[in-house]
Amino acid sequence: MPKYKTPDGAPSNVSTGAILTALLTEAQAAAFLTVKPRTLRLWRHTRGLPHIRITAKEIRYRASDLEEWLARRRTVIGA
Repeated sequence: MPKYKTPDGAPSNVSTGAILTALLTEAQAAAFLTVKPRTLRLWRHTRGLPHIRITAKEIRYRASDLEEWLARRRTVIGA
């Protein structure tokens, strides 16, 4: 399996397979956010939901990106 290169071009010990397995599929991301996959697609276009386009039809999500996105959208009532 090919090795990942860091942004400065140096080889990394992390394989590209390890990077891809750290990403959530659409179904996994939907379960993580407790919404339907269709809602994820809508949020990508209307609310700036962070995602990674692997191919023309393949989308992945980082759980940490989703958590940060949720935190930015958090509303505190009565603060």
